[in-house]
Amino acid sequence: MKLRISPLAAAGLLAGLSVNMWLLTDLMTDVMSDSSAAIDKADWNLGLSAPVGNVNNRKPIEAYKQILARPVFFKSREPFVPPPPPPPPALIAAPPPVVVDPGLVLGGVMIKNDLRKAYVFSRANAGGAWIGEGDDFMGWQIRSINRTSAKLEQKGRSIDLQLYPQE
Repeated sequence: MKLRISPLAAAGLLAGLSVNMWLLTDLMTDVMSDSSAAIDKADWNLGLSAPVGNVNNRKPIEAYKQILARPVFFKSREPFVPPPPPPPPALIAAPPPVVVDPGLVLGGVMIKNDLRKAYVFSRANAGGAWIGEGDDFMGWQIRSINRTSAKLEQKGRSIDLQLYPQE
């Protein structure tokens, strides 16, 4: 059988073989030659003035007082951080005013032309009075009167007195 190889493949094979031969000869010459310089042994010096084990030359423990007072990995070595300011006091809202029934009752209403009056009395006292719009009765001011109710106001608080309550 005849081996067929293309000329280009033969040239590549020949180039690869020649590079291998050149590297092999270079390696053999380096191994065979005694031109390598002898490397001196490195001298390592710790720089201690005396052997560590020598008890006579050691410093007394009091010489390390500052180091021992604040060891490196202790929490006391942390930098000072001031504590955060206390939170502001909670604002306490004023309790809403207690709604107290003043005990007032609307006993009657009189409306004639421009005249409007309401008969208002207290449950505690049997006596009452006919009061017109804008007048005061026991600290309450009459704001408006219509045919079935009267609106009274005191210090921003208002109540509606019904002539016929829906109890």
